[in-house]
Amino acid sequence: MTQAQTPPDDRPGTTGDGRPRTDWIVFGVGAALALLFVLWGLLSADTLGATAEAMLGGLMRGGGWGFILAATAFVAFALFLAFSRFGRIKLGADDEEPEFRTVSWIAMMFSAGMGIGLMFFGVNEPLTFFRSPPPGSAEPGTVDALQTSMATSLFHWTLHPWAIYAVVGLAIAYSTFRRGRRQLISQAFVPLIGRKAAEGSIGRAIDILAIFATLFGSAASLGLGAFQIGG
Repeated sequence: MTQAQTPPDDRPGTTGDGRPRTDWIVFGVGAALALLFVLWGLLSADTLGATAEAMLGGLMRGGGWGFILAATAFVAFALFLAFSRFGRIKLGADDEEPEFRTVSWIAMMFSAGMGIGLMFFGVNEPLTFFRSPPPGSAEPGTVDALQTSMATSLFHWTLHPWAIYAVVGLAIAYSTFRRGRRQLISQAFVPLIGRKAAEGSIGRAIDILAIFATLFGSAASLGLGAFQIGG
């Protein structure tokens, strides 16, 4: 697909010949935060592990319901988009055709969304949650833990994650290919916060957070994949 609606060299954040311009504030702050986190892990892995475990436990005990509620809202919103008039909007110019066949799109989405984890964690995850249920949910090894483990695994691998992928992906795709904006998370927020804020400090903060989340989300997937292959 091409970036429709706005000529490339007229978009903010590009050079005179239409090439994207590096935002050194976003790049520098994102790189510094990532480097500091990596150094923390290298110099004091035990402290990092204990801090992360404490934060995760506290978050799950006090706000686990929020994750479920938010993910369910994503499912409802994705269904609304699919079956409303908005589901007929092309992610590109009106005269463009899909770059790949439907079966190819499905194969790519399935591989990207589940490929590295399905074979291993389809079995491992329910057993892990049975032995170590989410904080505050059930006692390990009990019938309640068994039910919690299956419910948690289904929550992680069925409709909810796909709805999150779909909504976030649609926001970026619509902003980029339909509206002609730069391919940044902050640009998807233009209708909500305005172009001035999206191009300013608020937009930079959004992009830095997106870089941090993407980097360590990818690192977690690669680490789990290496663990799966290497045992």
